[in-house]
Amino acid sequence: MDLQYFNNKAFVDALNIFFKNLNIPVNKQTDAPISAQDLLVETYKSNIESFQLIDDVYFYGMVDDAAFKGEKSILLHDVKEDYEGILIFGVTLKQRANNLLPTRSQLAEIARAFNREYFYTPVIVVFKYGEHLAFANTERLKYKQEWREGEKTGKVTLLRDINIYETHSGHERIILELKIATDGINKVDSFAKLYKYWQEVFSVNILNKKFFEELSNWYFWAIKQVIFPTAPTLADAHSKNAKLEDLLQEHKATNVIRMLTRLLFVWFIKEKKLIPEELFDLESLQKNILKEISPFKEKGIFKQTNIDSIYYKAILQNLFFASLNCPIKPDSIDTRERGFRGDGYGQNRGIDYLMRYKQYFKNPDAFLALINSKVPFLNGGLFECLDDKFNNVYIDGFSDQMTKGEQLIVPDYLFFGIEEKEDLSDIIGISNKQTKESAVKGLIKILKSYKFTITENTPIEEDIALDPELLGKVFENLLASFNPETKTTARKQTGSFYTPREIVNYMVDESLIAYLKNEITNYNISDEKLDEQFHQLLSYDNINPFKENNNIQKKIIKSLDKCAILDPACGSGAFPMGILQKMVHVLHKIDPKNIEWKQRQIDKVKKQIESAEEIEDNQFREKSIADSQAQIKDIEDAFENNELDYGRKLFLIENCIYGVDIQTIATQISKLRFFISLIVDQKIEYTKENFGIRPLPNLETKFVAANTLIGIEKPDKQLSLFESQEVKLLETELKKIRHKLFSAKSKDTKLKYRKKDEELRNAIAIELERIGWTTNTADKLAKWDPYNQNDSATFFDMEWMFNIKDGFDIVIGNPPYIRQEEIKEYKPLLQKAQYKIYNSTSDLYTYFYERAYLLLGSNKFACFITSNKWIRAKYGEKLRNFLRINTKLMSLIDFGGYQVFEATVDTNILLLQRSDLQIKYKMNFINVENDFISENLENYFKTKKQTINQNELEDSGWTLADNKVLCIKKKIEQIGVPLKKWDNSIYRGITTGFNEAFIINNSTKERLCKEDQKSIQILKPILRGRDINKYSYNLSGYWIIYSYTGIKIE
Repeated sequence: MDLQYFNNKAFVDALNIFFKNLNIPVNKQTDAPISAQDLLVETYKSNIESFQLIDDVYFYGMVDDAAFKGEKSILLHDVKEDYEGILIFGVTLKQRANNLLPTRSQLAEIARAFNREYFYTPVIVVFKYGEHLAFANTERLKYKQEWREGEKTGKVTLLRDINIYETHSGHERIILELKIATDGINKVDSFAKLYKYWQEVFSVNILNKKFFEELSNWYFWAIKQVIFPTAPTLADAHSKNAKLEDLLQEHKATNVIRMLTRLLFVWFIKEKKLIPEELFDLESLQKNILKEISPFKEKGIFKQTNIDSIYYKAILQNLFFASLNCPIKPDSIDTRERGFRGDGYGQNRGIDYLMRYKQYFKNPDAFLALINSKVPFLNGGLFECLDDKFNNVYIDGFSDQMTKGEQLIVPDYLFFGIEEKEDLSDIIGISNKQTKESAVKGLIKILKSYKFTITENTPIEEDIALDPELLGKVFENLLASFNPETKTTARKQTGSFYTPREIVNYMVDESLIAYLKNEITNYNISDEKLDEQFHQLLSYDNINPFKENNNIQKKIIKSLDKCAILDPACGSGAFPMGILQKMVHVLHKIDPKNIEWKQRQIDKVKKQIESAEEIEDNQFREKSIADSQAQIKDIEDAFENNELDYGRKLFLIENCIYGVDIQTIATQISKLRFFISLIVDQKIEYTKENFGIRPLPNLETKFVAANTLIGIEKPDKQLSLFESQEVKLLETELKKIRHKLFSAKSKDTKLKYRKKDEELRNAIAIELERIGWTTNTADKLAKWDPYNQNDSATFFDMEWMFNIKDGFDIVIGNPPYIRQEEIKEYKPLLQKAQYKIYNSTSDLYTYFYERAYLLLGSNKFACFITSNKWIRAKYGEKLRNFLRINTKLMSLIDFGGYQVFEATVDTNILLLQRSDLQIKYKMNFINVENDFISENLENYFKTKKQTINQNELEDSGWTLADNKVLCIKKKIEQIGVPLKKWDNSIYRGITTGFNEAFIINNSTKERLCKEDQKSIQILKPILRGRDINKYSYNLSGYWIIYSYTGIKIE
């Protein structure tokens, strides 16, 4: 694609060529620039940097039905109401300091100003800055909210940083898709058709879906091709009572996902220019770096070359384990230095930070120099090699010579292979033309065909690019695809298991608002007013309703700093990341220069110094004070040498946010997203040590792999682990060690503190046993090693794992939806755990409600999205009773048949407060109806909400309705005969075993009856829950092949 005319011609002339090439008819308005202040009369803000960047502005033209017909459009000042047209503006920008490109927020802010100024019609803004272009697409503004200064903040979708001379293939593809058809069935000949078509082109969801389809095909293909060390054996299958084939597939899937996790992380930080492009360019690899590589899948006698796996071993493993996980040069603390291991076998054995596979390189020293020219030491544990070579345990297989019998095969063609057809039906478990002829190609080829952005999208700003949230969407589904409980659904329905961003955003907002309202007391503000103000504060508008009240702002900062938040089933980190983003956003509003936030972090350390000054031992006292003073210096460095958000994120992550998941790979992905979030706000300075990049923190004690639902057995009447004085002292020391580990950088330092951590765990376990704890429990606690990335604990205890004694302030998440039939082996554990809500037919998610209650502090908050079956099903009776008696039910959203997830699970969102007071609470609720638009749940709830007295909710089943409807219900119940009194026994709805085979639509039913009239005998109309209304039902148009016992089917 040639866009160089944007540099060779006047801006307006270039726009003429651009829109002509896209077949877009534009009624041009002016060729001359207009001042920004004249065009943006109401919305121009001269004191904001974004607007100061504006150079020239052009009102380029309008696209409407008149333009498509070759007629003149109406004049701009005549547009007084919603108008069927698109306004196009051109904006040239001045150069930013240090040759930086404008940020996404700056471009979005300018585009939003045009949109608010001309809110009767959608707006497109084309930006030019230096050798780059950007296109901003804004949505039509349909409603007003008074507290938002008139208009709601509309979403801006951006295609940005398009290089005029070297256009990225991902940008090129999207620009070509903007071109409209001028004939045929897809002809675009009106504004309405153009607007609809462009919204699809600018849809990030559609882009994500395309990417996931390609990546999931690659993933299933890769599982069939790879071999990783320490594969399961027949003995493992016997001990686990499982099929060896299933264990092997799970082993391969876990390793492929771990490899993908690392590579996609690398691909994102490549956007920060921290990874050499040559490592992913086949020509450079063949010409300058590797002696040989087999990029294409060979067959026949050449097939053996595929198993050498040179690219994965020599390039990726050396990048992962010996570059990103090793400093460039040694210092006084970390003596490691990048380089290749010795040539002799056994030399440097077990030293995983040294490079391997020297024999594959044309010039090993040149490769090392290339790596050292760009790649920083990142730390963080993500790239720690999981092998234990001294004990001959190989997980990653980063070795020139593994133990006999172990293999590592990741063929080069998995990265560079050309597109071909592959039969994936056996591994997907679905046999059709699509799975039998799945298109697959090399992973690097896939990644290069998309544009990535390191900045996470928000509800009001989106890059038309793949952002880090995509990692969550991808991995939630890939993880689900090999879980025994979810694999069938995951493979049939992509996108089934990831909570949509708008739902996460709503739940995060409501949870934080409930918490902050609970903290902000004695300010003579009504509850209703405070609620409105906090919604303003958390909104993405630039409004701070507490701007004039410094005391409240300080109280909010203090409350955020001490807020402990847990996602008990964190998956890939959607909720922890949503919480982090929103807390950072609030701090940005109320403390824009980090003055209060930074001082709070320093004050905490100063209190440590005050305590240390009381220590009698001179040597120990001086060391403690010196350590604390070094800590203050480190805090100063974190704030001064990085973007403003870096210091906010770093200390929120350390002090506030926790995650648990039963899968080790899931917690790794959560950590990865937090690492990316920290890197995005670091300033790169190539002249500084490590290019100015501050090594990442260690998050092993922030995200742990454990079984959230199973606690530990405590002695009678002992509620806390740390009740004895001796245990308290050991616990204090353990807390200090884990704080040091959070920021430890060298491998020796980590090993030293991990050893100390282990010693303290053992000492605490011995003391617990002495004061009455069982040997089994004490041993279980001592053996839990948070730094073992390959192990998931069989229990969860918030004191032991997170040092949280008084409960969390917020518990939030999307517990796994696994039906009770799939957890038969798990039920005895749940029963033994003495859940009050235990029911042998309850689905797994129900237990998370009671567990959340137990993990909360007094008067604190939980917010879950789950299946809504518990609201009315028989198995939910104990849960309904438990919640009604023990909590304050604040709000309940019943989505009914509205599909939040692509998987067909009917859902609800419940926000509750742990409350031991028996007060007559009122619960706000809504039943979501057909008029719901997912992007605007907050406004929908505010408009539609009703209230019900909590004590009127019946344990036999909750009816979410107002008093008028409840009265009618009582009358019906008095007159009618309930189903339970009919001469029938109803256990559950129909379970066909395979809906696709037994449930058919109307046209299929008619065809079958036409072919054989006897078919009508076994075809019965079927009703789903969503087909039943308040007082009537609507036949769905679906029929069931009702092959009941005794019927003879010919």
